[in-house]
Amino acid sequence: MAVRADVQIVIIGSGISGLSAASKLVNAGFQNVRILEATSRSGGRIKTSKLGNNIAEIGASYIHGPSEENPLFCLAQDYGLLDPEAARPENQAVDFEERLPWVPNFFSSSGQRLNAEEMSPALELFNELMDDTVQNENENVKESPGPSVGHFLKSEARKRAAERWQDKDKTTQEQLLCAFSAMLKGECCSSATHTMENIDLAGFSIYKSLPGLDCTFPGGFEGLVKNLMLELPADLVSYNRPVRCVRWNNTQSRVKAVTVECDDGERIAADHVIVTVPLGYLKRNHSTLFSPPLPAHKLNSIHKLGYGTCNKVFVEFVSPWWDDGCEIIYLVWNDEKDIVDQVSDIKKSWIRKMSMFTVLKPSERSATCQTNGHVLCGWIAGHEAEHMETLTEQQLKQSLTGLFRTFTGDSSITPKRILRTQWFSDPWTSGSYCYPAIGCTAKDLENMMEPLPTRELQSQPLQVLFAGEATHPLFYSTVHGALLTGRREADRLINHYSSFSSRSQPYRKGKNKRVSPLSGGNRFNQPAIATLMNHTVMDSNIVIVGCGISGLSAAHKLIQSGFHNVRILESTARSGGRIKTGRLGDNVVEIGANWIHGPSEENPVFRLARQYGLLDPEALTPENQAIDIGGNPPWVPNVFSSSGRRLTPEEFEPAKEMFGKVLNESSEFESKGGEPSPTVGDFIRSEVQQQAAEEWKDVDTKTRSMRLCVISNMLKVNCCVNGTHSMDEVGLGAYGLYKTLPGLDCTFPRGYEGLIENLMSELPKGLVTYNRPVKCVHWNHTEKREKALMVECDDGERIAADHVIVTVPLGYLKKHHSALFCPPLPLHKMHSIQRLGFGTNNKIFVEFDSPWWDADCEVIHFVWDDEDEIVDQVPDIQTSWMKKLFGFTVLKPTERYGYALCGWIAGHESEYMETLSEQEVTHGITQLVRRFTGNPTLTPKRTLRSQWFHDPWTCGSYTFPGKLCSAQDLENMMEPLPKKGSQAQPLQVLFAGEATHHCFYSTVHGAVLTGWREADRLISHYSNISPSLPKSNL
Repeated sequence: MAVRADVQIVIIGSGISGLSAASKLVNAGFQNVRILEATSRSGGRIKTSKLGNNIAEIGASYIHGPSEENPLFCLAQDYGLLDPEAARPENQAVDFEERLPWVPNFFSSSGQRLNAEEMSPALELFNELMDDTVQNENENVKESPGPSVGHFLKSEARKRAAERWQDKDKTTQEQLLCAFSAMLKGECCSSATHTMENIDLAGFSIYKSLPGLDCTFPGGFEGLVKNLMLELPADLVSYNRPVRCVRWNNTQSRVKAVTVECDDGERIAADHVIVTVPLGYLKRNHSTLFSPPLPAHKLNSIHKLGYGTCNKVFVEFVSPWWDDGCEIIYLVWNDEKDIVDQVSDIKKSWIRKMSMFTVLKPSERSATCQTNGHVLCGWIAGHEAEHMETLTEQQLKQSLTGLFRTFTGDSSITPKRILRTQWFSDPWTSGSYCYPAIGCTAKDLENMMEPLPTRELQSQPLQVLFAGEATHPLFYSTVHGALLTGRREADRLINHYSSFSSRSQPYRKGKNKRVSPLSGGNRFNQPAIATLMNHTVMDSNIVIVGCGISGLSAAHKLIQSGFHNVRILESTARSGGRIKTGRLGDNVVEIGANWIHGPSEENPVFRLARQYGLLDPEALTPENQAIDIGGNPPWVPNVFSSSGRRLTPEEFEPAKEMFGKVLNESSEFESKGGEPSPTVGDFIRSEVQQQAAEEWKDVDTKTRSMRLCVISNMLKVNCCVNGTHSMDEVGLGAYGLYKTLPGLDCTFPRGYEGLIENLMSELPKGLVTYNRPVKCVHWNHTEKREKALMVECDDGERIAADHVIVTVPLGYLKKHHSALFCPPLPLHKMHSIQRLGFGTNNKIFVEFDSPWWDADCEVIHFVWDDEDEIVDQVPDIQTSWMKKLFGFTVLKPTERYGYALCGWIAGHESEYMETLSEQEVTHGITQLVRRFTGNPTLTPKRTLRSQWFHDPWTCGSYTFPGKLCSAQDLENMMEPLPKKGSQAQPLQVLFAGEATHHCFYSTVHGAVLTGWREADRLISHYSNISPSLPKSNL
């Protein structure tokens, strides 16, 4: 990218967002970047200290969601700053939605140790209610008990406790409610709020979590800051340089539009300023920090967003008074049965707010020493935390000593040393982090990130930009959110200068980088539609991102309709995407898509396959097309148990019949509403347990237990059908959105890729550019250029376009949407991307010399006889991943395939399987088959597996409706950009792919139809303004 040498950029604040912005700008070639830091150190709210020999994080503690989706985790991995445990695939795959499965100890204010098992109802109720607070923003919040999270939690806790705990004695009930109060105080720390009454119930669901078991930096969080600093020019940061005022939108005759005035009198002329100060500082100082003042809508959002204090107190002891395996300690006050999260008299009782201590494990204390003292980290939020900062060290230690002695009943307990944080008193932070206060909406977070001046003004653009955790629309309050915002604002400037750089200037000094011409007249004063009217089909440039079936279908239809400038950019070396055919010996096997689901006249894949002569005669018969199986093929089963015996129909069929009935009922709530459970998994377990108790009451215990084990197997089958880790992740209300087509599912005798080859043969040579990943789609440009879009490739090529059809898988979108689009996608589209589920379903093909199944068998089920609790996931993925494989389908006909099976496995177990060697997978399959058949001589001839999760361009298999998903989310997925009603050029970015079909998501025919849909959208658009456009024949 060409950058003018005189562009001056000032960054205010050397926290993680400021450093990440600077790093990206410097790497992009900007030479005049300067960071002004008010203090004597970099890192901001990342701050590491020592308690004796122990590392103590004064600021940020954890990498929340350490997975490949988290840029903070990726950086920490690159710098080698993590424990090996944190980098394991299993650790990254775990998703606890911010409530970690810590082992607790409970103590009461009467000095008694409380039984953790007896306290578990309170913990379960608290976690259940926290899950219930995460609402779909389309829901009517007025139907909730109150506008705040606190009101909801308290009222619902009392209500549900009265219903569920009525069989418990009064003392136990009150003790559980007191424990609930302790957990509520802990949640105040998570949100850095004085009370959960301050948090908006609707706004609470805006925050999104990432998968991964939270981890720490063994050597301290500041190690990340030090590594980032090493990659920046030595003099880039000016320390002890507070900024007094940012004077922007200057109209006097001067070269630069912005002047940054420092406290020491230095005045710095700049083209752009990136402000990364904490929201607490903005709240206190915005009136003097900006001249002219901030716009009213931005000021309103600054006031509406909440910002509070969460402090820590590290306490070291000579010996522990908690269990060896304990990870978290709750202190339960016996007089808090009314459920409270704040104290009545802060000066006298502030210590009561500190109800939660986490136990620091060795990796959280030191990178080298594993024998340091026994350390706890106490957490306290709100005004009580602010008051704690005013106490002397002696007063604080005295209060803590009394607290521990009261709750343990041990008058000899004395802390060895203590260390506290004081974020409220810090004049540059004024607290800890932000939260969605009452009345706050997603729009306020949008306002926070909006640059100045606003787009309506004719001034120099992007004078003042805003970064920091409070400006991220989904990850506010986190370090990874702060990091992403710094990169976002850097990208905003990079893209701005890319849009009008001279063609003669190099992109990052790369001699072989291709840059498309960006010349064009001034369009600022012309309506977008006027320019569009001058376009013809001949000169409309259309770029399609992805050469899967949806991209090919779109291209095919556009070419047939007379569009000549169509180009497909494909990241890999092949066409087809998730249609991929392989070989197992001499057998054709499908690594990707397997069947034509519903092969009838309504199915476009069936029609195309018939047109190209790719199907067996049997699949073409009217009888075959007329069968309506409702998505459940009538396969002939063989069923084996883990004890090595074949199950009888009496053991298997009643369970299969019951499961099918309940599964069908799961689909009905989409139309009638009133779902009794949030997920399909919850509903099936509840219904099966109820129906089994009634219908199988006369069945002996052993048979009944085996039937429930069969239900577990059926759940695993449906994990594969839906591409999900667990049916507990599939939303019950949206489950019925998927629609089936009539016809008995069929396959392609010579491979699914035959369909791709035929479609490719009908397209112009050179239409597809392979090995060309797209780095970013720059849309909605208003600068001087003929085209509103610029597609930037990884190799530096830049392609000007009128329209881009994005067909990448949802898994890729989830992981890369923040970098793939500039400006970012609208919030409602991002939310829908997050709410839709996308998981992994893999296959393991196995060939044998002879069959051990019946000649007419079409599917084999492996039923574990220890799974009568109705489960669809394993307790230990590393040791038991194979238990997730529900069984095999038999590849038919035998004359074509020999004795070959296809094993199916979904979820995190499937993802773990991908990390194993071929030898380990074969060994696992061998042991599994021998165990279930009871034949110790069975040995696979050869095996072959798919690995869709670790494919960087798919990141999984296909889409399913997640917990909070609705039909509106699928509508949002297919909505083009910009939205209707915008004054910008319409239909700049269109979206296709199976995840964008409202009722055929997860299927090949759904993908085909979406490609055609978006092509038709463009054809219709140009038909309206270009009467000579020929109509499509497809």
